Amino acid sequence: MMEKEQQPPSSPPSSSKPIPSEIIYDILTKLPIKSLMRFRCLSKLCSSYITTPSFAELHALNFPIKTVGLLVTCPARLQTAQHFFSVDFDGGLAVPLLTIPPRFSRYTTRSVNGIILMDFGLYATLCNPSTRQTFNTPFVCSLTSPSVNSTYFCVNSFGFDPVSKKYKVLNSWAIPGRDPEYRVFELGTNSWRPLKGGPNYYPQRESVCVDGFVYFRSWVSTHKNGRTVLIAFDLHEESFRVIEIPAKALARRSESELIVYSGRPAIADHLLLEDDTMTIWVLDENDGDYWVQIKVFLPDHYGEEILEEDIDYFVDCIGRNNELLLVPQTLSDSVYVIHYDVLNRSMRRAEIFGLPEDRFSDLSSNTFSVINYEENVMSFT
Repeated sequence: MMEKEQQPPSSPPSSSKPIPSEIIYDILTKLPIKSLMRFRCLSKLCSSYITTPSFAELHALNFPIKTVGLLVTCPARLQTAQHFFSVDFDGGLAVPLLTIPPRFSRYTTRSVNGIILMDFGLYATLCNPSTRQTFNTPFVCSLTSPSVNSTYFCVNSFGFDPVSKKYKVLNSWAIPGRDPEYRVFELGTNSWRPLKGGPNYYPQRESVCVDGFVYFRSWVSTHKNGRTVLIAFDLHEESFRVIEIPAKALARRSESELIVYSGRPAIADHLLLEDDTMTIWVLDENDGDYWVQIKVFLPDHYGEEILEEDIDYFVDCIGRNNELLLVPQTLSDSVYVIHYDVLNRSMRRAEIFGLPEDRFSDLSSNTFSVINYEENVMSFT
């Protein structure tokens, strides 16, 4: 009698089913940005979800956009590119984020929900350090136009309209002897729109965005030692307002910095007075436009204990708990950021290492600036 051949136990029918796309999408919105960037590189499907316009808004519900550290920017050798590094508030190793060719920008705006703008005059580059993405606006005019030879007062500013949820670039272009030109570029479109009713002034290369307004200082005339005013551009209404600046406030960027202090536009004087104080002028718009003068008293003997000799420190941004951040203007062998607590009148310094070396023979590449680093998963594609 032949024995029946024993058959291996049959496997149960597979019950695995594809995970519904809605569940995958929901899971992704609950992951931190660093994890999302890994998934974006590993899966085309995940990348298609992460880069949709609505994803950033849903992700922000679980991970509200907030300052997570400092963003350091400096030029590459001979200004052939611009480096970006992330650094902890307490200093430490500068982690490379991205390098953007082909040259160093005229100025870099402060972070607006994690997005920054690099100004090149005739166009601008938007950059999201969190996603390592960049986007170039179109040129504001043809490169064959005679106007391209007069771009000294051609400046780009950047902001976010909380009403329409749109990011916009404002181009201000003043050519002596001609009426100024203003135009706006809205992220998601492909062209500039001309604006009417702009003030007849000469913009400086600086800007801050506060509550749907872009603020920047402008010269009343081409004489740089003359009077300046503050321009407020309403990103939703796309209208301008001119705000007078106190006569005692320093006008030039080499002497002062336009910052955001306690949620309001402010001008921080770099120059120390004889009594070791500096002045911050804060704009209050609750009942008309007027300025509040704040005296910042530095601790006794601060220079001997904290600040490096022969290095100029400027107020560059606001750190945690409304601390003032004093940063050097240029790279050096040892780079320190000074945190100053206005209420407690105390100072501490944090060393940053891992930045490009001080290049004595290439002074143009030693420019150094610090802004707040905010994480945002928003994609330009």
